[in-house]
Amino acid sequence: MLIGMPAAGKSTVGAAVAQRLGRAHIDVDARIVQTTGLNPADLLRRQGEPAFRLVESAALEDALASEAAVVSTGGGAPAFHNGFERMAAAGTVVWLDAPVAVLAQRTLADGDRPLLGDTRQEQEAALRALASARLPTYARAHVRVDAAQPLERVVRDVCRAWQGPQVLDVPGGQVAIHGGHVCDAAQRLRELAGAGRIVLIVERELAQEAAKLAEMLQARGTAVVTLAVPGGEKSKDLRHCQALWQQLGEQGIDRGDLLVTIGGGATNDLGGFVAATWLRGVAVVHMPTTVLAMADASVGGKTAINTAQGKNLVGAFHLPKLTWLALASLDTLPGREWRAGLAEIAKIFACLDADAWHALVRDASRLRARHAEDLRPHLTRAIALKAEIVQEDPRDQGRRALLNFGHTLGHAIEAQSRYAMRHGEAVALGMVAAAEVSEAQGWAPPGTAAEIRAGLQALGLPVDYEAHVTPDVTARLGSDKKARGGQMAFVALAGLGQAHVRTCSTEQLSDILSVLASVAEPAGCRRSP
Repeated sequence: MLIGMPAAGKSTVGAAVAQRLGRAHIDVDARIVQTTGLNPADLLRRQGEPAFRLVESAALEDALASEAAVVSTGGGAPAFHNGFERMAAAGTVVWLDAPVAVLAQRTLADGDRPLLGDTRQEQEAALRALASARLPTYARAHVRVDAAQPLERVVRDVCRAWQGPQVLDVPGGQVAIHGGHVCDAAQRLRELAGAGRIVLIVERELAQEAAKLAEMLQARGTAVVTLAVPGGEKSKDLRHCQALWQQLGEQGIDRGDLLVTIGGGATNDLGGFVAATWLRGVAVVHMPTTVLAMADASVGGKTAINTAQGKNLVGAFHLPKLTWLALASLDTLPGREWRAGLAEIAKIFACLDADAWHALVRDASRLRARHAEDLRPHLTRAIALKAEIVQEDPRDQGRRALLNFGHTLGHAIEAQSRYAMRHGEAVALGMVAAAEVSEAQGWAPPGTAAEIRAGLQALGLPVDYEAHVTPDVTARLGSDKKARGGQMAFVALAGLGQAHVRTCSTEQLSDILSVLASVAEPAGCRRSP
C-alpha cells in the first residue's frame, strides 16, 4: 500500500512498481470514479468531505481484498475510518514522503485540488497544515521512501524495500539485511525496546536520516533521545565516551532502555563500548551505514576505543541484539569508502573460503560500480562465515584470531597516518604484506601473494605496502593488542582461504617486512604496474 500527501506520486509510482513486480495495480481514486461516476475533486465539492471519506473507505476496503496487488491510496485514506490499521493488517505500508515545497509545485501543475486552494501561497499553507496533522499517521508506515527523487529512483527504492529484510541468525541476536533506509527499522526497534526509551547515537552527517527514524519511532509511542557524535576514528576516544556517559546520566537512561548506533564502524565501536560500560551493560542495536561497518560490526560484539599508543586497545565484548543493514544507505557512500569496505569482505574470504574469494574477484567490476544489491550475496556469505567463527570462539581466544589477517601491519599503518588512511585501505596493504611474509617463510605456496595482490587491486584497493614499512610503523607493531611479552600471534596463509596463526617476535616480523619492502621482486609476487 502506498500512502502519502497529495501530489506525492502515489498513482504514478504504484503503476510503475506494479509493472516492475508483475502485480496488479489498484488505484483507490480510480475505484471511486468507477463506483460514483465522479472524480474525487468533484465528489468532494458536491457531497463534502465526510461523505467523500465514507466512499473512499469503501473503495479502500474493496482494494485491500485483492491479494498481491499494489494499492495507491488517497492522501487522507490512512487518517480516516481506521484506514491505516486496515492497510497495515493487509500488507506492507510504504510512505512516499516529499517536502512541502515540492508538493506545492506539483499540485499547481496538477490543478483541481479543492482541499488546498487555488494560489501557490494557499496551497503551500494548506499542505503544511495537512503534513503536520497527518505526520503521526504516515510515520507509522513500515517503509519511508523519498518521493522527491526522480521517478525511477522512487520505484527502485519502493521495490527493494517492499521485499522485507533477509534475516540471519548470529550469536547474540540477528542480522537483518534490508534494501531500504535506516528509518525502515522503526517497527523492529519498537518491538525490541518494549516500554523503554531508545537512544540514537548518530554520526552528525546522518542527522537527517536519524530524524526520520525518530519521527517514525515517536509515531509508534516510543520516546527517543538523539545524541550526535563526530564520525571517524578520531571520535573513538575517552573524551567522547565521557561526553556520552554524561548525557546518558542526565537523561536517566537505565537498563530497560535501548541504545542504537547509526553510522560507520567508528560510531558502532564507540556506541557499542558506551553500551557495554553504561550500568555494566545495556542493550544495543547497530545500524552500520558503510560497507566496512556492515561486514565488520554486524557480528561478534567487539567494541573499542583508541588510545595514543594504538587502535582498539581499550574495549569490551558486547553482542548487539540486532544489526540492521540498510543497503540504501550505501547509495551516497563515496567511492573510496565503498572500496575500503570491500577489503573487510575480501579479508574474510582470503582467510576462510577460496571459492568465495574467487566469486568476489569475478564480480569486481560490478562491485566497483557501487550497486548495493550486487554486494548482498557477498555480504551475506561474509557474515555467515564470521558468525561460524564467533560461535566457536566468542571471546577471541582461539580461531577467531584468524579474522585479524592483514591487521597487524594494517593497524600500524592506519595509526601512523593519524587515521587519514581508511581502515580497509590499511588492511588491504596488510593483507598483501602478510601474504608475502607467508611465502617468504615457506608457509604458503608460491603465487599466493600474487593472487591476493591481483584480487585486491581488481577491487580498487591499494596494494603497494612497501613505502609504508618505515621505522615508525614497524615500531608500532609492539603496541598491537595481540602482542604479549614481545611475542605476537601473526595471521599467515597456508594458501588462499587457509589462514593459520604463527607466533613470532615483533623484531622478527619487523625484520622480515623490512627485507621484503626493500626487494624489488619478492619471491612468488608480481609487482603491480
